[in-house]
Amino acid sequence: MKKSDNLIDINKIKGFPRVYRFNQFLRWFVIIFALAAIAYSVWIIFCMLDADSSKFHKIVPFVIIFLAGNSLMRNLFNVNSILFSEEKIAFRYLARKSVKIYWNSLKKMELNKSKTRAVKFLYQEEEKEKSFIFVLSFPNILEILNSIAEMCPQLEFDEFMEKVIISDKEKLKKNN
Repeated sequence: MKKSDNLIDINKIKGFPRVYRFNQFLRWFVIIFALAAIAYSVWIIFCMLDADSSKFHKIVPFVIIFLAGNSLMRNLFNVNSILFSEEKIAFRYLARKSVKIYWNSLKKMELNKSKTRAVKFLYQEEEKEKSFIFVLSFPNILEILNSIAEMCPQLEFDEFMEKVIISDKEKLKKNN
């Protein structure tokens, strides 16, 4: 059995509602560690540094604050979990409002070729066309993309997505 066989009819097999998420232990560990690093660096700046400290010792706490702050922001403002239900998909965050996209409003799914590889969804919401960008580094990304394609037969794909999504021909081969 090929790995792609597990992606055929995934919504029937796994059912609804279904949640995909990052490892919560790892996510919260990184957030707590980043906050501790920022707090410790601030403490060093105000309590340990003085006019006689070397430039290296003066710069290092700011570098640590920058790196820890970057990690903290990524963990708070990137997608934390994805909820599949029969009527919509919801992309949920820790520190941001969730994005809910109804299946019948999705129009196109394409690869967004920016600095970080991502999937771009184009959808209709209240007479306006909107887009949502979702990073490819999410766990079970092939299962998620094929589930979305299965729920939206009207969805258009770019060249890359056509190769990633299990086609109707592949589904027929598996069923026969």
